[in-house]
Amino acid sequence: MFLDEGYETHSDGQIFDYATEVEEPTKRGEGDHEKARIAAARRAKTKVRRLAKMLEADCLLTLTYRECMTDYARVEADFKAFRERLRSLGEFHYVATLEVQKRGALHVHIACQQFPAWLKNEHGMRVRSWNLIRSMWRRVVGKNNGNVDFTRPRGRNAAHRIASYISKYVSKNLEEARFNKKNYWASRGIPKPNQYKIYFKADTDSFDIVVLIAQEFSMRGFNDITQYHDRLNSFYWFAAGEI
Repeated sequence: MFLDEGYETHSDGQIFDYATEVEEPTKRGEGDHEKARIAAARRAKTKVRRLAKMLEADCLLTLTYRECMTDYARVEADFKAFRERLRSLGEFHYVATLEVQKRGALHVHIACQQFPAWLKNEHGMRVRSWNLIRSMWRRVVGKNNGNVDFTRPRGRNAAHRIASYISKYVSKNLEEARFNKKNYWASRGIPKPNQYKIYFKADTDSFDIVVLIAQEFSMRGFNDITQYHDRLNSFYWFAAGEI
């Protein structure tokens, strides 16, 4: 659920402006291209976050290089080759984004579901899943040139935390330098979220909207409600689980 002050209709990330004649003044040095880049970053961040949540991702893979890899085209090609190898293990759903470190090195973060502890390799032998997956990445980038880190958040809301973690990178990349470039990948077959729209009068107080939405969650059988308020950007997030 997404709440943005100054907008009338609120749904899961969808915003409809009811007062288009009232626009904030353009910041100094900020043109149409800059506005488009910021808007694209927000859309991409929302898209990645939704995909990771609908995937119910509970595992995060990070693909790294030993060398300082700064070639975007090389990373995209390597990641494609890695995905093709993973398909030999069966159906693999994922959402992936790029991270650009301060030194310029590129990493790939992949949100997915946890692999079984044991898998069979190409010879039919049972091996530890993380060893097999790591070997697949090294066959793409070179035996001594890469690694795969595995992270599985503990506790509740693992999918929410993973979604938040990887979505920040796609937003950052778009805002800084990767406008109109490929910044995330997602497998086909990830379920689409069901949307439920709530309409409010244009003069409804923001606090009242938050209260009404929380009540709506409760009435519809949701619990474990998590809320987040960003005062700087004036938006409010709800996350909840079904009873």
